[in-house]
Amino acid sequence: MGRDQSTGRNAVIDGWRGISVLMVIVGHLFAYRAKGIYPIDALNGLGLSLGSRSFAVISSLGTLGVCFFFMISGYLITTLLVAEEAKRDRVSLKAFYVRRVFRIMPAFYVYVLAVYLLGRAGLVQVGDEAVLRSSLYVCNFSGFSCSWWLAHTWSLAVEEQFYLVWPMIFAFAAWPRRSIAIVLLTGLFVGSLFLAPLGSFIYIMVGVVVALFVGLREHLAAIAPKWIWLCLAVLIVLPAAPQIVVKLLGPAQPVLAAAVMFGTLFGQPGGVLPAVLRNAWLNKMGLVSYSLYLWQQLSLAPIAWGGTVTGAEALYDSGNFAWAVAFIPIAIASYVLIEKPIIALGHGLSRRITEREAGPGAVELRT
Repeated sequence: MGRDQSTGRNAVIDGWRGISVLMVIVGHLFAYRAKGIYPIDALNGLGLSLGSRSFAVISSLGTLGVCFFFMISGYLITTLLVAEEAKRDRVSLKAFYVRRVFRIMPAFYVYVLAVYLLGRAGLVQVGDEAVLRSSLYVCNFSGFSCSWWLAHTWSLAVEEQFYLVWPMIFAFAAWPRRSIAIVLLTGLFVGSLFLAPLGSFIYIMVGVVVALFVGLREHLAAIAPKWIWLCLAVLIVLPAAPQIVVKLLGPAQPVLAAAVMFGTLFGQPGGVLPAVLRNAWLNKMGLVSYSLYLWQQLSLAPIAWGGTVTGAEALYDSGNFAWAVAFIPIAIASYVLIEKPIIALGHGLSRRITEREAGPGAVELRT
């Protein structure tokens, strides 16, 4: 599956991380930061509402990118839990949560602190309630209450809530895990019809199901490249489709996304898309995707969002273009100075925990 034996990383997964964060950046750039430069009216003049439809596609890329992130999380976490149990005959929840805390929280809270300080300095408009909601990982149920500057942390809230619940179910549930996963997936689908935020968890649970069912992975591996491209095309253009088409195909989006992602992950390594995913620069972007995702929000802000001003003009006045790309060096610095060393520290602590619990010969699993 394209795993680098020297680093243990999977090039296809890192490629998907790179593509996903690039989707978020492009979507936010045109939907919010530079909406005025997109020639909607000129393109509409060509007929078929070309400008409005193409803008709907571009501005929706960020949401699609986040869905791919969710699917990666569900699949990787479950695969690692299964592997840990196979090696040690048990799962160390303490070690798991140590790795998750050191992986996610330090870089996240540095960003939240930066936003808080910018707000205190009057450079952005962000209330204490938004900072609190974001810090507690509940922005996925908070609507516009988290303000623009912290709104993107809704996706981190989804992942943290998943990390809190699923490993405990995996470790302690008396029922077969595959049955539980199917029940949860079905429940989330039905629940999302009444509570929209639950829909995000569907993508994570699809990743969980793929990790648990060997036969499903074999079917995904057999998907021909032309069908993968078709599924990807449908996912991309669906936001511009007539409402009747959106209603009919909308529920199938997690299935289409799984076909695209896992079809390339498990399928034959040849072809255009797998080659793109293994591109060295895209893989490097995948490595820093978390910090890029965090910090792009500062550079790609609109003047107003959710009916209230964001305070972004104070930042733009100090250098419009420079601020638009400032998140790139900041994200790289976050990865090098915060993520890498603290992740390594977390793995060291996790290893010591598992060694104490399992005795000599324990092998650490990297997440």
